[in-house]
Amino acid sequence: MRHPSILGPSLLGLAATGLLAVPCGAAILHVNAGLVGGANDGTSWDNAFVGVDALANALAASNNGDQIWVAAGLYRPTAGSSRTISLTLKTGVAVYGGFEGSEAVLEERDWTANETVLSGDLAENDPLVNDNSYHVVKGGSANATAVLDGFTIVGGNANGSMTGDNDRGGGALMVTASSATIRNCRFVGNRCTFGGGAVYVRQSSPSFTDCSFEENLGGQFGGAFDIFNVSNPTFTNCFFVGNTAARAGGVEVFGNCQPKLRNCVFFDNTSTGSGGGGAVYVASSSVPQLRNCTIVGNHANVNYAGVLSTGSTTSIANCVVWGNTGPGGSQAAIQQVAQIGSGSTVVTYSCVQNGFAGTGNIATDPNLADQAMGDLHLLSGSPCIDAGSNALVPAGVTTDADGLPRFVDDPDTADTGSGTPPLVDMGAYEFQVAAPCVGDLDRNGTVDGADLGLLLAAWGTPGGDLDGSGSTDGADLGLLLAAWGGCR
Repeated sequence: MRHPSILGPSLLGLAATGLLAVPCGAAILHVNAGLVGGANDGTSWDNAFVGVDALANALAASNNGDQIWVAAGLYRPTAGSSRTISLTLKTGVAVYGGFEGSEAVLEERDWTANETVLSGDLAENDPLVNDNSYHVVKGGSANATAVLDGFTIVGGNANGSMTGDNDRGGGALMVTASSATIRNCRFVGNRCTFGGGAVYVRQSSPSFTDCSFEENLGGQFGGAFDIFNVSNPTFTNCFFVGNTAARAGGVEVFGNCQPKLRNCVFFDNTSTGSGGGGAVYVASSSVPQLRNCTIVGNHANVNYAGVLSTGSTTSIANCVVWGNTGPGGSQAAIQQVAQIGSGSTVVTYSCVQNGFAGTGNIATDPNLADQAMGDLHLLSGSPCIDAGSNALVPAGVTTDADGLPRFVDDPDTADTGSGTPPLVDMGAYEFQVAAPCVGDLDRNGTVDGADLGLLLAAWGTPGGDLDGSGSTDGADLGLLLAAWGGCR
């Protein structure tokens, strides 16, 4: 099931916008599967490419610098039945979903309201999946100028030959030798027999921003993701929810890989085998970095239900790792973060159930809003508020997983972290202090006669100053009267 409390403002409540104009000489190709009539050449919305293979045709016609605008609807890699055909990204081509079909500028689209689906269900017979696409999308050898933004990707089934990895990992997306840019995408209900039910990454450094990976099935390794063989992807504001694999319910990191995860949430992922790593499994000389992540409510069939690292150097900071369960639903004996064999796991300024040695770490209940329902925001009074390290927040990260300010001081919480205030919180969500109730001088939640009395008593002094002038005067009285009866 989807968890709406987790997939909140960052993914479900914000429309994606475009920041770059189309380069001079480049084209905008329009795609609308449901359009009737027109020239079917993509030159305008009235002449958009049509049919379930419309996006495939637009990609084939595109050139470096082009944008492809895709209207809401359902698209497949092919109108035929070949499982080996994928929608392949191209260097210099940006593909945007979420259009209604009449927009004149990119900023007018709303990808949350206008769901644009890329499906591997070639025969339209799901839940039968043995005839589905091996990979709905491929990154090809495209660089970071290849963009996929604003799509829901479903129905991929990488269950091909076990003699190679091309058709046994990454049901939704296969990325090899690529640094493609993926934004505002949902990967839902994809599967594979090997690694990465949703995405398989090999010798690549793609970036994923504001994406969610939901209810994917990873076969042997990585319910959502298998990061393999010298790959260095970056994840920002990403959600891994309800994914399953024998090992690494959420993300598998294997083979000299250095992924970076910032403001990411892992919830309700499950490792069903003996390998462990309900949320994350790390092995084979990898060096992952997790910053301000929330890893809660994941499950494993062994006692390593959160993050498990072996033979690698794993760095975890400003994170919450709590309530992950092992055999029989136990939490008490579970190693929420585990280092096995060679290598090292360094955890700092993090909240880890049952404890983990390291600077700034705590083992106190993080006081989450509603873990059972997937609402993993910090409540007032949480020991994770103002308890992180500012120095360990990656450069350029200024917002949290909801897209809200990352550095917010809570005046009711003592600073226990490190740095110059305001101090960052632990976890993917920053505690957002409620906006002040202007005129509420007695702080009872409403503006009333008691506040008016306090303001008049402070007339001519700073005691009732509401506008920052340094003195209580007629301007402050006006502000109070304008707010009369409000706020609570």
